[in-house]
Amino acid sequence: MGAEGQAALRERPGADLLLLEEFDVQEARLGLMGDLGKTAHAAYALELCDRLCPPRHAEPAVFDWLREFLLRLEAGRASAERLRVFELGLLARLGLGPALDRCSVCGRTDLGEENTRWLPEQGGVACGSCARRGDLLTATTRQALARLSRMGLADAEIASLDRETNARCRRAILGLIRTHIAGPLRSLDFIEKMGGDT
Repeated sequence: MGAEGQAALRERPGADLLLLEEFDVQEARLGLMGDLGKTAHAAYALELCDRLCPPRHAEPAVFDWLREFLLRLEAGRASAERLRVFELGLLARLGLGPALDRCSVCGRTDLGEENTRWLPEQGGVACGSCARRGDLLTATTRQALARLSRMGLADAEIASLDRETNARCRRAILGLIRTHIAGPLRSLDFIEKMGGDT
């Protein structure tokens, strides 16, 4: 899982998928294999990239982000904080990052300690004047999401979320992800079934 190398691909008439003719492994992430948590997080990151990136479209920024995530995961431990930073960074690199420091409807930026509404279909938070529907997003959760969205993967090593804040951030991010993909995320279902740290 997470092997990096050179692939030889061939077009097939009338098919969306390319045929993999050869793959020369240059670097393998062997450190992910012996740890179920690391393997599950890597599978989730790979599935997210696969499902969110358009087919046959090069995404070098996404590739670099994924590669760094896998390298740090291999060297460290599986953590919820790193997953949150990865998810938000991936969305940002695809132009899908949420509005967290301003109202996505009116553009107001003085949200301060105000609770907001989470409107993933509109790309972020909405102030109380603009939205009466959508999940309530506390100021604490919004500020945690904003902080995580500004972090690099190296910063995630020192980030700390309590269990409740992580669960709220996770729910909000997944709500946004699900506006851009159809069907379940199988790797996420696996992590949840094994009771892992997500």
